[in-house]
Amino acid sequence: MNHIVKVIIVFFIFFCTASGQTSDLVFSPINVSDGLSDNQIRFILQLSDGRMVFKTSGNINLYDGQHFKYIHHTARHIYPLKGYNGFYRIYQGKDSLLWIKDSHKLMCVDLRTEKYLPDLDIYFNKKGFRKSVEDLFLDSDKRLWFLSSGRLWKYNSSDFIDIKANHGQLQDLDTQNNILYLFFSTGEVVCYDLKTGRKRYSSAAYPDSQHDFFNYTSMVVKGKNGFYQLRNGSKGGFFYFDIQKKVWKKVLETSYTLNTLAVTKDDIAYISCTNGIWIINCHSGQKQYFPTLKKVDGSILKTEVSTLFYDKQGGLWLGTLNQGLLYYHPSRYKFKNIGRSSFQSAENGDVTVQSFAEDKNGNIYIKAGGVIYRYSPLRQNDNTLTIIQPSSVPVEIVKKLHKASTFTGINNETAFLKDIRGWEWIGTQDGLKLFDPKKKKERIFYTKDGLSNNFVHAILQDRHHNVWITTSYGITKLQIDPANSKISFTTFGPDEGTLSGEYSNGAAFEAVGGTLYFGGIDGFNILKTNPVSSEKLPFKPVFTNLFLKGEKIEPGARYDGRIIMPVAAPYTKEIELSYGQNFLTLEFSALNYQNPAQTYYRYQLKGIDNEWRETSTGGQNENRNNGVLKTSYTNLPHGNYTFQVMSSGNDRKWNGLVSELRIDIKPPWWKTTTAYVLFILLFTGLIGAGIYFYLYYSRKKLEQNHREDILLVRIRNLIEQCKYLETEKENYLAQTNLQTIESGESRNENRADEMFLAKALELVEKNLNVPDYSVENLSRDLCMDRTGLYRKLIALLDKPPSLFIRNIRLQKAAVLILEGELSISEIAERVGFSSSSYLSKCFQEMYGCRPSEYAQMIRKST
Repeated sequence: MNHIVKVIIVFFIFFCTASGQTSDLVFSPINVSDGLSDNQIRFILQLSDGRMVFKTSGNINLYDGQHFKYIHHTARHIYPLKGYNGFYRIYQGKDSLLWIKDSHKLMCVDLRTEKYLPDLDIYFNKKGFRKSVEDLFLDSDKRLWFLSSGRLWKYNSSDFIDIKANHGQLQDLDTQNNILYLFFSTGEVVCYDLKTGRKRYSSAAYPDSQHDFFNYTSMVVKGKNGFYQLRNGSKGGFFYFDIQKKVWKKVLETSYTLNTLAVTKDDIAYISCTNGIWIINCHSGQKQYFPTLKKVDGSILKTEVSTLFYDKQGGLWLGTLNQGLLYYHPSRYKFKNIGRSSFQSAENGDVTVQSFAEDKNGNIYIKAGGVIYRYSPLRQNDNTLTIIQPSSVPVEIVKKLHKASTFTGINNETAFLKDIRGWEWIGTQDGLKLFDPKKKKERIFYTKDGLSNNFVHAILQDRHHNVWITTSYGITKLQIDPANSKISFTTFGPDEGTLSGEYSNGAAFEAVGGTLYFGGIDGFNILKTNPVSSEKLPFKPVFTNLFLKGEKIEPGARYDGRIIMPVAAPYTKEIELSYGQNFLTLEFSALNYQNPAQTYYRYQLKGIDNEWRETSTGGQNENRNNGVLKTSYTNLPHGNYTFQVMSSGNDRKWNGLVSELRIDIKPPWWKTTTAYVLFILLFTGLIGAGIYFYLYYSRKKLEQNHREDILLVRIRNLIEQCKYLETEKENYLAQTNLQTIESGESRNENRADEMFLAKALELVEKNLNVPDYSVENLSRDLCMDRTGLYRKLIALLDKPPSLFIRNIRLQKAAVLILEGELSISEIAERVGFSSSSYLSKCFQEMYGCRPSEYAQMIRKST
């Protein structure tokens, strides 16, 4: 009889712990309306930089806390994997490659380019692996292993382990202390020494009789001192292998499939299954099964959880079969939400919670319109509100409810509080006013300062001297540093459980135990003011997007003929921009999945910002609820810059993890080194050319002046010579006359010569306009032969006939030049020269200057 009682007690305890329970886990949904490609989640993974990877039936989704980025594939990207018949698995090694395997299929994504690798057989050949890959695994040291023809090969290595002697199909593997653990479909784990490649031992998780129960799929997760394994067949099983004791332990067995396993550092196991999830404490053995899940809006979801993941910030991600993602963090959903469904008398109109009061037993009374409800905080997980008849409500409770809901302000004032410091807080329809009576100073705060919304409805000071503000959208907590009176804002929105609508004027209340109540439209919030843990953000901010003049820059795309980001933004460490691309916007994500609205950033652009700039993501500003930093710089001068950014939760304790992005803005072409060299060369050339032409024209000027001086000297000599000759002529004539008298014979001879010369001169002048009047013509006209004429002129003038004719022509030209009535061309034609150029040549030989300079020189000399 005692044995039967013990069995009943044990069964009752197991039933209470292992059967479906009402969960305190409240999940925030994320689905296609938030940007997810589709709602059929197949696998979840967190990358080494902190971003999340969600494999859906349609795409790979990369998630940075705000944006989803899809990566598409085609048949060319699928490699046949004949050795694997399980569910989706995704591995990230030490590089940027993401390996995705599904039943008989393998794909690979290069995260640097955010594209699938095509033709994996060619890729394997390039890496030196020319065998057919039957299966692929990743151990906890992030080493890849290939299975081919009964051998396990290390990626990028010639080392292999022969496993053909083992029974069953290899389903999983992992390593620990230079030992390789292989998990087969038979339920055995077979251990090999990695140094020698020899088999050490094997151990089975269950007897051969249970082989069909668990032989189909396997998933292994490494724990502190062993391995956790999910197995499925006709049943589902959760096992643990102790590597020190070399024994297996069956933790859980179900009649349905167990989909995915995640184990925390504290050995808390989360298992997804066909309906809901299991949570198992692997130390105590306590099991909790939640067939239904509660969402932030209070609704209940009953669906298959296809996969789950426990991230490095302590958040739990659930992937459902067709409802998208669900996210839970123990410190995220701080506010308990008592919604409209709890108000039994609610019909079609709004339920407006106006005030709260508490009796001696700790019951809370809520006034909503003309109805009073009672709520018992002592009943755990019970949100039931009981309608209380007015006659049954204690008189002091009625007075408190009435007093709390009657505030009359002036102008647009909605609330008033005088805190313990003596500061006066005044809520208005447009901002929160603060008046310090001691300093007689007034300040006003808006959403830009960290307020959730500019319309303030209620102000409350808790026992820790924090000030709480309810608004038309969310709740704001104000903490005042007693040392320097600095005010810090922390905002809470619907993601933390606040009402999605407005709050009511004056509907804020603190119970005796310190629990806070905030009333609004269609419900109220409950907040237990235990110290709010502020998780340190585990990752440094990730560079997510670059915008140039508002245009988003895609990796690998060309802009203005050049590629700005050869790889994806998270892998970009330096960007090079042209001078015209100096209007840029940088976007970073702190990957704060827990409380994105409570993310703070410090950043500076070295070379522009002299000190750190700090942002607040609270309030209804650009960064509201997304936890993303988006900052712009316009018209940056050319040069090298370094953008630095760090992030923090609402404690604003900067953990020193700094992300850096180097930015190089090239100078315009006219400010480049090449341009400067060309400018110097051009300037030097211009100076050289100027000097050359100056010297050239100076030399020409000197030569011209020299020629003019020589010409003047020649003209003076000529004039003097003419005068001399005239004098000589007169003397000669006088002498000739005397001689004529003395000698008639000599006089007759001279007269014959003069007549000859006069006749020759007359004939030449008569034929000046005849260009071809030559020596032959002259000799014929003088009735002489050419030789006799030559001898006669040489004897009389010491000149040949040709020079005699040319000189007469030039003398006539000189006369015509001085008259100034004809051009040089006309004069040349008049005096019988074939061209003006020939005239100029001959004239310069006789007179020492060009015809155009002759008249000017004669005038200067006179």
